[in-house]
Amino acid sequence: MKKLFAFFALAVVSLIWTQSAHSFKLDDFLESMAKPPPPQSQPTKKPAPQQEATQQPAQKGGGGLIGLGESLGIFDKKTSRILQKSVGALQAFQPIGLEEEKAIGGSLALEVFHRFGGMYKNAALQNYVNLVGQSVAEVSDRPEIDYHFAVLNTDNPNAFATPGGYVFVSVGLLRMLQNEAQLAGVLGHEIAHITHKHALKTLQRSKVLSGLSGLTLAAMDEDEGLFDQVINEVSDILFTRGLDKDLEFEADKLGMEYAYRMGYHPAGLKDFIKILGQASSRGSSIFLSTHPGPGARFQALGRFLPRYKAVGLFPTLARRYQSTVKGQL
Repeated sequence: MKKLFAFFALAVVSLIWTQSAHSFKLDDFLESMAKPPPPQSQPTKKPAPQQEATQQPAQKGGGGLIGLGESLGIFDKKTSRILQKSVGALQAFQPIGLEEEKAIGGSLALEVFHRFGGMYKNAALQNYVNLVGQSVAEVSDRPEIDYHFAVLNTDNPNAFATPGGYVFVSVGLLRMLQNEAQLAGVLGHEIAHITHKHALKTLQRSKVLSGLSGLTLAAMDEDEGLFDQVINEVSDILFTRGLDKDLEFEADKLGMEYAYRMGYHPAGLKDFIKILGQASSRGSSIFLSTHPGPGARFQALGRFLPRYKAVGLFPTLARRYQSTVKGQL
């Protein structure tokens, strides 16, 4: 059964190359950024307060279980008010929607191009990275959104993901990789940051959004200063401070899992982390400065690897990687 599954997984990995994939074109990307968001549906008109009063009986202490508890004498008024405020605080900030996520991530994607050498001008290499990335994204925990993959023209080994589906790897990082399984693991790590909204969750805990009930396109459109603050905060998180270590370890674990689901050898990311650690003395890399140390990441992935059985049946596709990138870098 395991051999059959491994054979099927390998067949899927091979089949993906015969299918067309959504390639990252900067012109298309800029055009999509310029498009206005889809119109939002108009909310249903609420009845006037007088009508509500005639339709609903008055309830002491407000609605819900807290109001019911007060009306029955379980809570006094002071306790009821405290509980109402606590529930309000917990429900204060609504999750950031997809359109807002794409607006934030798209703006940051432009910053990535500006800060890290722009796009590497090699269509064959861009297409190759995109094919691997799209195949891994398809088996991720969030396959329904559009993903965009691009190679950056910088020699420093870097990789980034911005909210909304934008993933970047540098030429310098691609030169360090030895096989396609390692590439799939690296892209899987970045995809995991998007699928689990790591940057957005960190943003929601920041002071920038304190006092807001939600972050919407309408709010950012009305207050340009708010949008600038949001972009600056996420930029600082991604490029300077880095995410929490626990989120990076989670992305490593998920990156390994996504690559495995697609049929790659799950040790690809672990093997690359070892290479990264050995080369850490060469040049500066945000991939190193904003992440936990390679040693800790290597050990953590080593603890996850034994859960995958018969891994020897899963390919690394070293020959295909080397033949594809040869002469492209």
